[in-house]
Amino acid sequence: MMKKRIFGVLRCIIFMSILIASLYYINKVLVTKDTAENSNWPCTSSYHQFYKMEKDSIDVLFLGSSVAVNAFSPQEIYNTYGIRSYNLGSTQQSIILSYFWLEEALRFQSPKAVVLDTRFLFDRDFNLPLNVSEGLVRKCMDPMQWSEVKRNAVKEICELDSSQEEISYYLTNVRFHTRWEELEEQDFVPEEYEKSELKGYYPLYVYGGKSYNTFNPGKDTKTKAPFQKNMATYLDRMVTLCKEHDIKLILVSLPGNAMNDKINNALTGYSKDKGIEFYNMCETKTYEKIGAKLPKENTLAHANLWGSIKLSNFIGGELKEKYGVPSVQDEQYECTKAYYEHIKKNCEIRHIDDTSEYLKALKDDHYTVLIAKSYESAKSLDKNILESLKELGLKKNFRKMEAFSYVAVIEPGKSVIEKTGKRDVVAYSGTIRDKNTMIEMSSNIYKNGTNSSIVINGHDYCRPESALTVVVYDNELRKVIDIRTIHGE
Repeated sequence: MMKKRIFGVLRCIIFMSILIASLYYINKVLVTKDTAENSNWPCTSSYHQFYKMEKDSIDVLFLGSSVAVNAFSPQEIYNTYGIRSYNLGSTQQSIILSYFWLEEALRFQSPKAVVLDTRFLFDRDFNLPLNVSEGLVRKCMDPMQWSEVKRNAVKEICELDSSQEEISYYLTNVRFHTRWEELEEQDFVPEEYEKSELKGYYPLYVYGGKSYNTFNPGKDTKTKAPFQKNMATYLDRMVTLCKEHDIKLILVSLPGNAMNDKINNALTGYSKDKGIEFYNMCETKTYEKIGAKLPKENTLAHANLWGSIKLSNFIGGELKEKYGVPSVQDEQYECTKAYYEHIKKNCEIRHIDDTSEYLKALKDDHYTVLIAKSYESAKSLDKNILESLKELGLKKNFRKMEAFSYVAVIEPGKSVIEKTGKRDVVAYSGTIRDKNTMIEMSSNIYKNGTNSSIVINGHDYCRPESALTVVVYDNELRKVIDIRTIHGE
């Protein structure tokens, strides 16, 4: 009888253990993820990487919305000034979210300075008590590890916004149970493989406009725009928290943020009252110090790579000279220098106008290059283009390929695959990136019309209006980083 009871208890323990483990795994898989593969603001991998940083190895924290994510590059600041920083910004991160991420960061780090983007201090949506929607709150809060900080954050968030339920933060499958049909590779990648080598920063490559009307303060120095009520409360708490930990709190308004006398007066007056610094980068005198030249060095709203270099070097210089943040050699930043250069190349490559030079730049171990022919005009390609295609490893001579269909796969470390067919369809199916990425390609010249396709994981990237479509897949980032169409003469 005793043995039966013991076995019964053991069976219950085993069952509950399996149930708990299953729920834990399901919760992890179903929660939405923003990584470099699917977002320009990959906060999921940014936050997971933060937890991997060595204790007390970060001297500056950046907090705020997506404009801060694109503006401040910790690697650029380290390369130039030796300052160790981390960007904890996220899409539409309101001040309450910034506050709790600062609390969370202080469990592991002892920063000397915190730079806070003020974009969400003011009302963005009068109907939302958190100034942002629940979905954006979840992007920021779901990756946070469970501790007293997160428990308090969830409690206060749900108290402020009665439409949210605490249980949905503990059991994320309750909130995201409908995601089964949209799960992708990144949903199953273990956290230890999720990296943010750029320490929370993410670059954009699109150039900006040709001009920017900077802000010049008017005569009205008294009228102030009101802070959103809840944001004001948590900003006060952040000021207090920073003073308790002897941290310099620096407020910034980035170029392109909404700016007028009322907003400037509110931020300037608050910073003076609290004894903290405020940089209005929308203001002419400060913007000129940044030294950005449009359209390439875009710093407006969401800064691009070249604009972020200007912004990062400006704030890095202030942190070093004015606030005395020291230079420290750190392997965590040394080992990601090469990755940063690769990301910069990804941005630069999109702006190479000369097709021959562009093709030469694709000879890189990071890239898999997929090519499909759509029109017969490929036979009249410029000789410099043909030579560059040869340098990539292609053997076929397009000059002699009248009425030929054609596809090619150039994968680093492997033999080049070329498929041709005269007046017929050619197709290729296979995998790249160690069998983790599926590709299907076809070319059809003069049979039922002209057509081609380059399908990667179910998405067709081909542009059939061109003689050749060149698709560049970054094996490290696990995504297509550029598509180029090449036309005949």
